[in-house]
Amino acid sequence: MAFRAELEDFGAFYARTYPGAYRTALAIVRDPGLAADVTQDAYVSAYRDRGRFRGDAPSAAWFHRILVNAALAGLRRRSSRPREIAVDDLPGRSPRDVASSASDRLSVLAALEQLDPRARAAVVLRYYHDHDYATIARILETSPGNVGVILTRALDRLRAELETTDRTTSLDDPEPTGADR
Repeated sequence: MAFRAELEDFGAFYARTYPGAYRTALAIVRDPGLAADVTQDAYVSAYRDRGRFRGDAPSAAWFHRILVNAALAGLRRRSSRPREIAVDDLPGRSPRDVASSASDRLSVLAALEQLDPRARAAVVLRYYHDHDYATIARILETSPGNVGVILTRALDRLRAELETTDRTTSLDDPEPTGADR
């Protein structure tokens, strides 16, 4: 019951959690339009069902379950290929840093795209939202042990994808010139 007060002002809850919720949906569905749609669907469901929230866990964890389910349902409904996500320039960084950071980010996003949506959701919930296995298990409606299996397999797949990308990139890089050394 301690967390029920977090939903009393649903407008404030929405304002506080929307940016992270949208990024979570985007990481799972990989399409900005679909991410916006499923995020809104999740808030509508949460608003409608807020009276059923028991308040025994943080409202963000309760909402993440609704959001992940909406994202997975949105993917099942939609069969089109996700669009690329634009990477914004980061202020105060040199062009080389921005290019390297953008390249790294694109590599991670491409590797995440190779995971199935449920594994992507587990990775986002663990490493973006820092939820523990028990919370992720409740959100994904599985056991904490299975969350560990999902994450282990997902991380192994991500490592393999990123190593392949690194090898391919290093083979494409020209030899450094005297000016680059």
